Amino acid sequence: MERDEKSSVTLSSSETQEHLPEGTKEENVRVFRANPNFLLREVAGESVLVPVGEAGVFENSVISLNETCSFLWKLFQEPRSAEDVIAEARKEYSDPDGEMEQGIKDFIREYLQYGLLKEE
Repeated sequence: MERDEKSSVTLSSSETQEHLPEGTKEENVRVFRANPNFLLREVAGESVLVPVGEAGVFENSVISLNETCSFLWKLFQEPRSAEDVIAEARKEYSDPDGEMEQGIKDFIREYLQYGLLKEE
């Protein structure tokens, strides 16, 4: 995804439904939130997640985030559905290859797997 200052395309409900994580339906939208046991910090110009409290396997580590992952992490500070995040990302980034939705779904799936995101 490339940052796009002028793109403000929002997806219709029917368009976003096909991009939600498997098993999600409009009447039963899943909502996710960043695990509060990880804090986003800027260290030497780099965004990193620092574990605090119960951080599991990441307890003695820091996790480096690229610009896009940092952007998504900030969005998930409040409970959000994949649909919401896709719409916000479309406002911020261009998607010339049409890979944004899948990338966000992969982000959610991976961060859930490692306990970095939690389902609300």
